[in-house]
Amino acid sequence: MRLTILPAILAGLLAVGCDAKQPPATPAAESPPATQPQAGNTPSEDLDPFVVMIGAERWTVILDRAMEGAIEAPSTAAAQNDNDLYRADAALKSGAASVIELRNMVCGRGLLTGDACNLPEFPAWTHEPPNSTTPLAELDQRSAWLSEVMDPFTTAGCEAGRKATSDDMFCSVE
Repeated sequence: MRLTILPAILAGLLAVGCDAKQPPATPAAESPPATQPQAGNTPSEDLDPFVVMIGAERWTVILDRAMEGAIEAPSTAAAQNDNDLYRADAALKSGAASVIELRNMVCGRGLLTGDACNLPEFPAWTHEPPNSTTPLAELDQRSAWLSEVMDPFTTAGCEAGRKATSDDMFCSVE
């Protein structure tokens, strides 16, 4: 299997966790025409559900290992990352990313179905690297957005956890 797009994926995902400058966005004029389909990652002669599934599941393993590597790396921005506003901004962006995984699990298990599994379009701030300059009131508004978006999925997941474990405090964070 070719891993030709891995460096771009990892660079994009790891950039979400740092305050490094992002490369400028590619202007629309340089984008491929809309009629040109995205190239696949699997050679056409190997294109079957099992092979594609194995390739797709490899990405999560690679992403998990890259996350472990990033955690192990010494931080060159420790003072910035210790700032309360930075930590709040990073936590909200991490939470937004986690909602997608939670939705996939909740809907994949049939805890929610149909339109209840649809997510809204994510705001631009969810795609930006964390920073320590977002105003406090804006962080609070973002927190309200995240709370609203995650609620159906956390409600379903927490209820399933309470039933499975007989622990009424299953999702308690107090």
